[in-house]
Order: sequence, then structure tokens, then C-alpha cells
Amino acid sequence: MAKDNVIFISNHNIQVIKGSCDRNDMIKIESYHDYYLDEGSMINGVITDDQPIKEILDTIHGNGVKTCRLVIDSGQIIVKNMNVPFLKKKEIVKIVQDELAAVDQSYEDLIYDYSVLRKNYEDQPGGEILCCALERKLLTSYVELFENAGIKLTNVDISVNALQKLTEELPDLEHKTYIVSIIDGNNVSSYLFEDNHYTFSNRTRLFSERGTNAFITEMNSNISQLIQFNKSKRSLYTIETAYFCGLADDEEPIVMANIKENLNINAQVFPNSKVVYVTDAILANDFKLHDYIYPVGSLIRK
Repeated sequence: MAKDNVIFISNHNIQVIKGSCDRNDMIKIESYHDYYLDEGSMINGVITDDQPIKEILDTIHGNGVKTCRLVIDSGQIIVKNMNVPFLKKKEIVKIVQDELAAVDQSYEDLIYDYSVLRKNYEDQPGGEILCCALERKLLTSYVELFENAGIKLTNVDISVNALQKLTEELPDLEHKTYIVSIIDGNNVSSYLFEDNHYTFSNRTRLFSERGTNAFITEMNSNISQLIQFNKSKRSLYTIETAYFCGLADDEEPIVMANIKENLNINAQVFPNSKVVYVTDAILANDFKLHDYIYPVGSLIRK
């Protein structure tokens, strides 16, 4: 059972988690740490000032991290679900390229990849995949930054894929239909899961000050949009709960109460799980899964 270091760089901090996922899909976390990042160093997943990030990576390297898996979260990453027949990997990548190249003509020199969301039944070979594309220069900016810090990247994951890998392993979410809304500064990424299967996401920028009535209204509107999307496509599944990550302590009760009252669904912080545990008893007391959704999900090798 190999242990991995996973690094995720948000708009306001750099997270480092060391852990593993065993054959029984138990996720063991040996250590976790947050490093405060100067505002403006990272905007929407794009490195705008590499020096503060490099200094933190130097510290991380000095603490013994020589290799890591990286999670990238950016509005510049193109994602789409699609069904494909049973084909070789090169043939699927070609389908992904043809599908995503037409999504937005403003991108240049895209890199394409995919992950399998679920396989079809035996009488229907193939399955559903998550298609992904991002500009080479975006990925290169990360690779070069880590190389300069002496940290080798062994794998690069994207946030939505890390999240869907995590939710797939949590027994408490089995057969549930819900939204996961992750707030990172003024960015909100919301993901719709139907029968615990990722189907759609949106990403918006908040225009109001955090904690204000206008902020609460924006959060309400964001969740409402996914509820309406779920209804518009006449889904067989009804959204039961909205889970939140990244809310401040004083924002949580107000946002939850507003969602419950106005949208008539349950609202709560994304909960801890028995399959995700911290091996150090002292560190375990302060660990909250909703603070480390993306890096924990990237510990799962699938």
C-alpha cells in the first residue's frame, strides 16, 4: 500500500496531505498541513505570482516531500460527460478530442484526457467517461514551478475527478442525489450527483462580500440553478441535500437555514466519513473532511 503526498493549491492556501487508499478502499491520512498563500498569487487556478508559491513549495520540499500528486482546480479546464463504446484508449482520446475541440474555440494547444465514470452492463459494452481538456501552457506552468522547487510530479488530477472518486467510496452517499458546493474565496464550484453519480457542474464567481445578505442570496441562487437543471432534464432522481465546503463558521448556520427554508432541501457541511481517518490521534481531533475534499479524493488511485 503505497503512501502518496498530494498537493492542492487554492486561491488562498496550499494543502499537503500524506496518506494512502488500501484495497478495502479505506483512506488513511498520516499527516495534513495548510500553508497560507498571499492573495493574488493564484486566481481561478492560474498562477499569477509564482514567487510566494515557490517559497512555500521550497518549505514543503525541505520538510521531506520529494514527489507528489497534484490536484488542479480551474475554470479554464473543460470537462464533459459522454458515453462511448468499448474502444482502445487511443481511440477514446480521439473521440474526446473531437468532442471538446468544438466546445470553445478560444483555447489553444489543448491536452486531452479522460477517466471512466461507470461501465455499461454486459450487453452494452462501453460506458460513461469524464472528458477533460486544458491548455498545455496551464499545465506547464505548474510542472515548471514544481521542478524548480525540486518536487517531482507523479500524477496530475483535476478537482472534479478527485471529488467523484471520493464520493464513490463513501458509503453514506450511496444511492443519494445531492449537490456539493465548494467555496474558495470568491469562486463557487457546485457539483450535481444523481444516485451518487457525477452528472454536471457549474462554476461561478461571487460578486458580493462574504457573509452578507447578498452573499447568502447568491449561494441560494447557485443551488437553485442546479435544482432547476435537475428538473429541466426530467431526471428520475430528486435532489435531497446540498453539502457545503469552505464556508466560514459564521456563514454556515445562515446559509444552511436559508437553503432549507427557500429551496426545501436539506443543507449541511460535507460530513466526515468512517472510511477516511487520520492515523495520528492528535491530528484526528481537528481533521474535517470538508476542508480537504480535493486532495483526499486524489489519494484514491483510479
